[in-house]
Amino acid sequence: MHAMLPGKMREIVEEPRFADELAALIPNAPRADEFIEGAKWVLSRDPFKGKRIGNSRVWFLPTEEMPQTEEGPPGILPIILYYTFDDDYVNFLSIQETLYPPKN
Repeated sequence: MHAMLPGKMREIVEEPRFADELAALIPNAPRADEFIEGAKWVLSRDPFKGKRIGNSRVWFLPTEEMPQTEEGPPGILPIILYYTFDDDYVNFLSIQETLYPPKN
């Protein structure tokens, strides 16, 4: 179990690889930007919301597949955000579309 001080928020740091991958993803999937904003809000407050990859320091946060809407862009594949964190920072490492999202 983890304990976090009330009001303690971690700063989000977008690593260069993440920024490059996000820039490539956004033109094809505008709703990915909404996912990132939500992920920043959640993970800055509680980075334990994702899932840890084995015994590594890397965690991931998956989205569900985003279906096409009548007014919106075509649906996109599920997205997985990879990150690490410490007491002060959450580092966004990578963001990838995937055909095979992890099961919850």
